[in-house]
This record gives sequence, C-alpha cells and structure tokens, in this order.
Amino acid sequence: MRLSIIPVKGDEKWELLSKIVDKFESRETRKALARNGITPVNKAIKMLKIIILAMFFELEISYAVSEVNKRYELRKFLRIEEEVKLRSVYNFMAKFEVDQFVNFVFSILNASSKKRRNKPYILILDWTDISLDLNPFRKRDLKDKPYKWGYSTKGFFLGMKMMILIDYSTITPLFFHVYPANIHESRIYPLILGILKRKKLIRFGDSVIG
Repeated sequence: MRLSIIPVKGDEKWELLSKIVDKFESRETRKALARNGITPVNKAIKMLKIIILAMFFELEISYAVSEVNKRYELRKFLRIEEEVKLRSVYNFMAKFEVDQFVNFVFSILNASSKKRRNKPYILILDWTDISLDLNPFRKRDLKDKPYKWGYSTKGFFLGMKMMILIDYSTITPLFFHVYPANIHESRIYPLILGILKRKKLIRFGDSVIG
C-alpha cells in the first residue's frame, strides 16, 4: 500500500519543496522557459511541478498525477488550480530533448543564485532515483538507452539516478547530474567531485555533507 502525499507544515522536506515551487513561479523561470522554447509557459510550469514532485518523493509520474488530482491540499501547495491529465504530462516530457531541459534548469539556477564569496561553505550532496513508468516485465535492449536497471531501498527499477548539490545555508540548488541507474553512488562520487572542482562549486575548506 502506498502512502498518501499530503503536505506537512514545518516538515523540512516539504519546506524545501515549497522553495522550489516558489522558484518555478518566479520571473526568471518564465524567462528561461521562453528562452529555451518551452511554451506555453503557464502550462509548462504546471507540468514541471508534477515532474519535480514525482522526482522529489521518488514516485512514478502516474501516481504523482493521481495524488494531485485526488487531494485539494496538494494542488493548493503546488498552486495548481485544476486537475492534471496524465497524457498531458507525458506529452510535455516528450516535447524536448534532455540537453534542452538541462540548459533550462541551469539558466534558472544561474539567474537566481548569488555568486559565492571567498569563505568556506557547507554543501549538501544527495542522490535520488528517477523511476520511469515502464513495464518491467517487457524485454528491452538498453544498450543505447539513457535509462538502465537500478536498485534502491524500494527494490529494482528502470530509470536513472540524479545527484544534486545544495547550499546548506540558503537551501539553493547549485548543480545536478543525471547518470544511468546501474552505477552505484560509490563509483560516481569521485567523478562528481572532479566535476564540482572544475566548475569551482566546491573549494578548499568547504564541508560536504553526503
């Protein structure tokens, strides 16, 4: 039996998601969407909220849509006035390439993030599963696919994994990296540190919380 997705006031995870929802409503986000050709903007923002909700709680898109349509308090939290059609979310996801989505996210982060100062920072490095709504019993050739078989505390899944770097003091996302689900965190960690050093997102003296 799956748990109901109900916003909890004062819960740290819901507080963080609330800040992400605020960013989606910002002027910078609307400009980034238009700049990357992701239109109509209002509909795109609604679809993105559903996708982020699913990723945030490691849910299938179909279950996230079901919960949003079922619960008024969840729609109010996400600032979504009407029910959402599952097909609309899938059609939205299929409209643009991965690189286009990545460029859009980074344009938002760059516009809303302040330049870091020359002082030690506390950073949070976390991983999450991105499970796709694919039939696990169907035989698939995954050789050239961006998704793979992965394993988490919930069991085996078809999808990808995402690493995200967050500024502890402001709870601002600074960087994310998506990679195949069949690579364990211990193997990707040295690669991630190298990327973050090259991008000067972590420096000598910083503390990284995993």
